Amino acid sequence: MITVEVDNKRALDALNRLIRSGKDPVPVLKSIGEDLIASTKRRIASGGPGPNGETWEPNSPVTMALAAKHGRPKKMGNHPLVASGILMDTISYMVDGKTLYVGTDRFADEWEGGAAVLQFGTDRAGRGNKVTIPARPFLGISDSDAREIETTVKKFLASLAGKNP
Repeated sequence: MITVEVDNKRALDALNRLIRSGKDPVPVLKSIGEDLIASTKRRIASGGPGPNGETWEPNSPVTMALAAKHGRPKKMGNHPLVASGILMDTISYMVDGKTLYVGTDRFADEWEGGAAVLQFGTDRAGRGNKVTIPARPFLGISDSDAREIETTVKKFLASLAGKNP
């Protein structure tokens, strides 16, 4: 299992306000989970940038040639992380108590390195482990995600108090 911890003060402050309210956080965490799935899928579909705002390196000519060889549409071959669409389809969330997990189960057994290679990069891929794949972080919380989390929590807490946010 691979863990990507998020250290976004704005998002953490909002979530801490939710926990301190003493109310059941599960409905809000589920809503946030849905929002994070949608934003992660948008990042992947559009070719980035990552949640940190950094632009992803384009696919190498070798990757594009392999995509063409396997009959994938040209757009997919040029777009990082979209070779088959499987990764995007596996983005999901889970709420366990007061914890929200967002990620993918494409980390092992499907192909060497799985989604971890895409998230973190590697310099040991391909034949003879001589190919470098750059990191293209797709999991995480962007500034826009943090604002959305803050808004979701504010609306929830305001609804509890019978106020409009």
